[in-house]
Amino acid sequence: MDYGLGFLGAYITAAELLDKMPTLTIQKVTLEKVESLKATDDDGAGKMRDRIVIYFAEGKSGRGLLLNRTNAECIKELFGRETDQWLGKRITLYTCPVRVGPKMEPGIRIKGSPEITEPRTFQLRLPRKKPVPMTLLPTGKHAPPAANDRAITDGAA
Repeated sequence: MDYGLGFLGAYITAAELLDKMPTLTIQKVTLEKVESLKATDDDGAGKMRDRIVIYFAEGKSGRGLLLNRTNAECIKELFGRETDQWLGKRITLYTCPVRVGPKMEPGIRIKGSPEITEPRTFQLRLPRKKPVPMTLLPTGKHAPPAANDRAITDGAA
């Protein structure tokens, strides 16, 4: 068991997705105020920022996925800029090591979607970073299902 499972909060974490690759249906997209990880106030609290959170039809816990810029850009590439167009669409999630400050930690990424029939490659352009080629894959009938492809938002670990 990953120790991160003992510290679950308001949003889905990478600890819940380790060794899983669930395909989930986007049910709701919201803009929520979320505290920044960087402490900027005198009391040590971070600045509040608007962030996109997606909620899934398969989730019984009411917890959403807080999108970082990389995942938001991937979903935009799949379904367009307008978040209303994301509703009812399916995405496949997975975990991989990502840099968090000076260390590498598990992070959630978008593998692709059963909604596409062929791979989509695009240039991910993030502020102050060099463009990185990203490929989103079809994860439906054209791809073999993962052995442990199940929803994680209902508390299954």
